[in-house]
Amino acid sequence: MITHRDTIHNELKDYACNNCEKKFEFRIHEGRKDYTCDKCEKKFGQKSRLLKHQRKVHEGRKDYARDKCEKKFGQKSRLLKHQRKVHEGRKDYACDNCEKKFGIKQCLLRHQKTVHDGLKDFACYCEKRFGLRMNLIRHQKTVHEGRKDFVCNKCEKKFGEKRPAP
Repeated sequence: MITHRDTIHNELKDYACNNCEKKFEFRIHEGRKDYTCDKCEKKFGQKSRLLKHQRKVHEGRKDYARDKCEKKFGQKSRLLKHQRKVHEGRKDYACDNCEKKFGIKQCLLRHQKTVHDGLKDFACYCEKRFGLRMNLIRHQKTVHEGRKDFVCNKCEKKFGEKRPAP
């Protein structure tokens, strides 16, 4: 497959990560998004994610379904994760440092990296750093753009975040 990809699709892995020296076909830590959806202008860092987006959002494809609930998924791996986490309540992955448990291995690894190793790969132009890209995006929207997208249904007060304050 690698030979096929490199010769047919010319997707050579030209970028080495400064943190781990692993090679990639794109620069994930730079947050570059070179692939744009022609239907909605949403941008992606990987061509594969653009294609998945187009199948799921614009073609409405959700080929994987669960018998126990109405939920459908565009990827079998997402269906299996949903089944383990929601229907079976399994949390098979425990952190060695703090005993916290996770239903998905990737969540455990992300927890260890950001909480215990203190790695913060995503930097804002104000120099504040984040361990998760979604936290950087939330910071930029709420702090720098002043967005308050969440409205209390009782008093109409607006908030930058839906989650409870720390």
